[in-house]
Amino acid sequence: MVEFGRQARGPLATALVVALVAGLPMSGLAADDGGDAFAAGVDKLWMEAGRIFDHPDASGTGLLHGAVSAKGSSGAFEYALGARFDANAQFGDRDFTRTRVDYGENYLRWRDDATRLTVGAQNVLWGRVDEISPIDRMSRADLTRVILDKLPERRRAVPAVRLERFADDFKIDAVWLPTFDDAVMPDRRSVWNPVDTRAGRLLGIGDLPLMKGFRVKDANHDTGGGGVRLTRGGDELDYGFSIQRVRQSQPYYRVTPGVLQAVHPYSTVVGAELEAERLGATWRMEAAWSSDVPVTTRGFQYLTKPGFDMVVGAEFFPGDAETRVTLQLGGHRTFVEQRVLERKEIYTFNGEIEHPFAHGRWRADLRFVVGLDERDLYLNPKLSYTGIDQHEIYIAAHLFDGAQKTLGGFYDRNDLVMVGWQAKF
Repeated sequence: MVEFGRQARGPLATALVVALVAGLPMSGLAADDGGDAFAAGVDKLWMEAGRIFDHPDASGTGLLHGAVSAKGSSGAFEYALGARFDANAQFGDRDFTRTRVDYGENYLRWRDDATRLTVGAQNVLWGRVDEISPIDRMSRADLTRVILDKLPERRRAVPAVRLERFADDFKIDAVWLPTFDDAVMPDRRSVWNPVDTRAGRLLGIGDLPLMKGFRVKDANHDTGGGGVRLTRGGDELDYGFSIQRVRQSQPYYRVTPGVLQAVHPYSTVVGAELEAERLGATWRMEAAWSSDVPVTTRGFQYLTKPGFDMVVGAEFFPGDAETRVTLQLGGHRTFVEQRVLERKEIYTFNGEIEHPFAHGRWRADLRFVVGLDERDLYLNPKLSYTGIDQHEIYIAAHLFDGAQKTLGGFYDRNDLVMVGWQAKF
């Protein structure tokens, strides 16, 4: 069965994907002495297949992805047109195939020496730390495969008006989201969906037997909000402050009689960030206070309460070698006095170890997340062959374990091994 999701965005996206299927190569052209330029073609191709070992309803998964774009400039103006194609499949008792066409970056930009004004769909990714940025609130999340992909692959372009102003070492970044586009969610039958109404389980809460057979209702669309970020870059110390009034694209599911209603409450987010080079490592920190974190009481009352998040991490190369290590400590607290179904405090240790070898033709990676207050574990070992320019062939595993309210516990029957190929142009 093939479904075309509501992310299908008209003739422009369709035409660009047709160009992808036709195998349009990347090309560039300097049109005249005025600096006009144009480039169009395929940005990325990606295929993957995996075997799920212990899930009662699924035995395997598949992915086919492609992205195309056209970019150009004329004088003070730049423009971009982009689209992507995604086909996700699941095999077993709950098999499905879902195909979607979505927009990529599609914008018009004006710039001079000190100002950049961009209107249209664009990538807005604030923050400095990897994987769990507390101030990354305006980007549009792609939760189709939850945590299987690295952070850049889990973000999509969002419709925005963005003004960037540069003055010496300072930058002011102001963003307005005139419309709200919620996260791209997994198919309702997918083993990666955070809602399981057949078994009565909800990610972050765990077992909830009363919701068996509930209907899941999507949120109504509205404006997305906006924010302002001030950053300073120096030789040894970078820092920044931001304030946002936004809806986060990832839904929260409000429990009502017979229905799980997806909601995206507005929240005021005040953030701070820091980056410094010390002791042979790059140190990064982010902290954010949020005014409205959604929670559900034991009596199924929906509330929003203040919350605080903080992440501190370091990136370094042991022995000045090619091995790269990134380690982070993260913590979250929701300030709520009532007894709630969610965890009020969450503490994690996560990171990545990347080691190229055989003259850079091979690469071994390990991503991990470990819970510090509750038993929670995610491991992602990966071995890649990169000896062909622009291509990567790999085998990877994704392993989960943990208590029922954790990510590892919710997906503990989703352990899988996958093989894949991707090419970036």
